[in-house]
Amino acid sequence: MKDFSFWEEYEGTPEGSGRSEKIWLMNPDTGQTGLFKFKKDISTTDHVSECIAFDLANIIGIPCAKFEAGLYKAREGSMSYSIVNNKEETLIEGIYCISLQYEHFDTETLMDSKTKDKYSLEMIKKALEPLGLFCDFLPICIFDFLIGNTDRHQSNWALIRKDKVMRLSPLYDNSSSLCAYVAESKINQYLGNDLMLWKSLVDTKSKSIIRISSRDTKQPTHLEVIKYIHNNYFEQTIDIVKKINELLTEDVICIVVDKYIEMLSMNKTDLIKKYLFSKLQLLKEVYGDVDYEY
Repeated sequence: MKDFSFWEEYEGTPEGSGRSEKIWLMNPDTGQTGLFKFKKDISTTDHVSECIAFDLANIIGIPCAKFEAGLYKAREGSMSYSIVNNKEETLIEGIYCISLQYEHFDTETLMDSKTKDKYSLEMIKKALEPLGLFCDFLPICIFDFLIGNTDRHQSNWALIRKDKVMRLSPLYDNSSSLCAYVAESKINQYLGNDLMLWKSLVDTKSKSIIRISSRDTKQPTHLEVIKYIHNNYFEQTIDIVKKINELLTEDVICIVVDKYIEMLSMNKTDLIKKYLFSKLQLLKEVYGDVDYEY
């Protein structure tokens, strides 16, 4: 595991301004910068989830901040390297885009206090469609379904502006995914023969923080979001689904997860693999068994 303890603290950018404990660091020898995010608890594997998510995104061509698991002053975590490449680029968090359309948006309640509209695909569409970027956001939803990301809040996605041109930024902050907070003591139960318990992990309790409609009262499951996207944005998302089906084979997933076997228990390794296999199967059930054409 890489040791970042010799890196120096510095004042970073707004990137990753969520609630997790983190610190901006700079390599004094090279000037390279990154955001070191400490794992939430000694028993969690959120730092490894970041790394696996980066590897998976890289394989299927979704831009994602590079992550490396490591140590900073003897504490485990993950280093996210800066996604802003030069001084000409500016990172603009999603909350800014939303606030332009919803002036009374409350980041605690995830709701506009005046209109009562809730944080949702509908809200994000209203924020991004004037910029022509909403369809670019949809693959993020597909990816979040795949890894089971429960925390794609308004500051966990962003735009990058350069020379008055806006684009969606690479993904960052994928820690709340890939069974990161499943207790070691519970894993054997999930890996057992209780199909309903397994379904709760990959489906019924795999919830998206992003609602579908601004008026929805409950958070949807990731599967419900995928079904909605399939029914309403099939043409805009079929290419990324084809890539996932073609490139994320069981062998590839095993290779990716096994890279981190020294940081995961054997049970946790098996759990993450089975989780991804199940998610891929659910995706095929929604979109069909489509192949990617090179």
